[in-house]
Order: sequence, then structure tokens, then C-alpha cells
Amino acid sequence: MSIETSEEPSFPIVAKKSRDEVYVTDRDAVEWLDSKGYGFRFREELIALRPFEALYLMSQNKLVLHYKSKQLMFNQYLKILEKVDDKIWLRYLIYKDLRDKGYVVKDGYGFDIDFKVYEAGDYGSKPAKYLVYGVAEGIPLPVTKLYNILKHSYSLRKTLIIATVDRRSEIVYYMLSSLLLGKETGGEQ
Repeated sequence: MSIETSEEPSFPIVAKKSRDEVYVTDRDAVEWLDSKGYGFRFREELIALRPFEALYLMSQNKLVLHYKSKQLMFNQYLKILEKVDDKIWLRYLIYKDLRDKGYVVKDGYGFDIDFKVYEAGDYGSKPAKYLVYGVAEGIPLPVTKLYNILKHSYSLRKTLIIATVDRRSEIVYYMLSSLLLGKETGGEQ
């Protein structure tokens, strides 16, 4: 994690898509993105963005994406992503909502957990407080899967949030507590 700089790069930031990743190589842009909690920094002049991060920055007119010597528009990139990730629109909507509310949002920890979320000001100094699992309204979620996700979150000492996206793309967040932990934690069943 770098020290946050007050200088913003010249927008839009130019990024390149290569296979499944989006890369930024401009040093000032890399510094700014890293200081704001975007992407994974490989070295001083290279950062890789996750697809939902690139979509978000594109929607904010802060990033232009080039692929095979042409510029991809938001909808073009989204269509490419939908071919390999049927939850990309859901992830993007949740990511955008959380970012717009001031949270730093990073990729999840496995178990199909979509994101780990840091309170404003905590990124780089404190661990993520929440894990977010996104679901589309009306899509069944087996209780055993929910149980396993909650158990995993509890083992990481994180609060699990279920983000439900309805047909109008509105999001409702449900915080789950550790109702499951009978025998495993010595509690009653």
C-alpha cells in the first residue's frame, strides 16, 4: 500500500485489456489507483484491475480501455465479461453501490464470496470488516450454501453481508449473525 497522494492523474486513465486482466502502466495512475484501493499492484509501474473495478472506473469516465488496438466502450466490455462470468452485472452493481457509499471494496476470499469490504479510512491500516455475498432476487440460495458461507466468514472473524439485487437494480443488504454455531463453538443447539 502506498502513501496516498493528493495529485490525481490526468483522466481518463488509459488501460489495456490482455486476456482476462486489465492493466494500467502509467506511474501516476498506478499510484492514484493503489492509494484508492483499486487493483493489485505488481510493481511500481504496473497495476491489474479486476473486471468490476474497470467497469466502475469506465462508468465514472476515469478509465478508457483498449483491446486489440481499439477502444472498448462500457457495454462492449460488459458483453465480453458476461460470456465468462454470469454474475458480472450483479457484482458490478454491488461494487458500484459500495464504492459510491465510500467503502474500499476488494475481491472476496473464496467460497463464492464476492467482496471483502473496508470501512472508510481503514484500507491499508486495518483488515476488512465485512464479506459480501451477492444474490439476485428470486434466485434460490440453498440453506447449506448459506450455512457454509456464514461459517467461513465467522472463521475469518468477518461480518457476512448478503447483498440482494432486485429487478430494478436496487440493492438491499442483510447482515447475518452467527446463528449457526451450536456445537462448533460450544453453544446450545
